Amino acid sequence: MTPVVIIDLDDCLIPDGTAARAAIAAVLDEFSITADEQAVDTVLAAARREWRDNRRVTHREVERVASWEALWADFHDLPMPQEVVQALVGNDVRAWRLALDDLGSTADATTAAQAFRRLRSALVIPFPGVESALDSLGERHELWLATDGCRSLQRTKLLLSGLADRFQRVFVSGEVGHPKGTAGFTDAVRTALADDRTVCFVVGDSVTTDLLLAETGGWPFVRITGEVKFAGAAAFCRCL
Repeated sequence: MTPVVIIDLDDCLIPDGTAARAAIAAVLDEFSITADEQAVDTVLAAARREWRDNRRVTHREVERVASWEALWADFHDLPMPQEVVQALVGNDVRAWRLALDDLGSTADATTAAQAFRRLRSALVIPFPGVESALDSLGERHELWLATDGCRSLQRTKLLLSGLADRFQRVFVSGEVGHPKGTAGFTDAVRTALADDRTVCFVVGDSVTTDLLLAETGGWPFVRITGEVKFAGAAAFCRCL
């Protein structure tokens, strides 16, 4: 029997929300705009407004993409109808135009969007202890990744993180066709558990999507919080 550990990506292995805020602040700095928390919140609010006002964001490929992720996601080659692609491409520039207007800036939105993509990509760095923890877990377990979002962005994050080669299977909600935490997503994972594999536990930071994946699968759940460091997760394998 091969034991499998299923691990989340965003805010578990790599920072997401904090990295988005840091990248936004860096963009504002480049444009000599005051980059305090209020200004960053203004950009995030504009991104949320632009994303949520687009009726195409309910497509299965992108339904679990957060508005701040949409600021650097690549929608061009996703397997969606052309009209959906066309409606999503350019979201980042439109969001930055709204944000800059709200901040009273006449800066170029396209340049801001490009700067954010560059700065955000540079912040895809694993949390301290993640690599050694994965190496330790990988000695006795097969590691699988389960993440919400569109395939292009989530797989790009995984590659940029340098962690891709540590995972034998990767499940992205946009590819699976069901959000993580739903029965459809869990069924896809369960179907892949062929050849005498069994889930040891699910690792994640969310009590909704990650916990629901564990609950719908009937698997133990290890939550990553500020108090429980990921590097200590190997201790949960002692039951084997």
